[in-house]
Amino acid sequence: MNIKTTISFLLAVVISNSASRLNAAEFAVQVFDQIGQPLADTVIESPGSPVTVAPEEIAVIDQVNKRFVPMVIAVKTGQRVNFPNYDNIRHHVYSFSEIKQFSTELYADNPASPVSFDRAGIATLGCNIHDSMIGYVFVSAWNDAGVTDASGIVRFSQESIPDEIIVWHPWSNDPNNRRTVSTQSVEDGDTLEVHLNITAPEQVFGFRALSTQ
Repeated sequence: MNIKTTISFLLAVVISNSASRLNAAEFAVQVFDQIGQPLADTVIESPGSPVTVAPEEIAVIDQVNKRFVPMVIAVKTGQRVNFPNYDNIRHHVYSFSEIKQFSTELYADNPASPVSFDRAGIATLGCNIHDSMIGYVFVSAWNDAGVTDASGIVRFSQESIPDEIIVWHPWSNDPNNRRTVSTQSVEDGDTLEVHLNITAPEQVFGFRALSTQ
């Protein structure tokens, strides 16, 4: 392949990739609880592009006022997570979950090194010193996964809208806290509403506990 042919080929690839980005399908998902309130900390997986390379970016779950903040994060397979401690007391983070088992030393400030999550699934976090602390690392095998904000919304931009999405919340009453939702009615630019029945723990710092009656 001569230089002119090589340049033409590279230009074609760039133009093709740019066109794909310009023609990406954009849609949003908004999640509500059973009384119509927006539900934060809900993971939405949008299948399409599988993770092939672990991200270099290190995700973070802070520890503030004896809480994991945020309570839920979504990372990609192979991604590392750091657990800095912003309290004036020491914490001891652990997980006995099937996808990842680890236990830090009792520490202040920052742990010795980030933790790598190399299997898809959910890792439940705890603190060996403070039983009320609980958090979740949702490890996705897909490149497109996000967590709803305070408005219950997460947005996606993909080559096409998938046939279905996965919705997960730690307090969901669905089996394994997970639901598969069809997107057959969703078009480019739409917002898909999802309503979950949840049961919050009786005592959760910073959250409104819902009545199950």
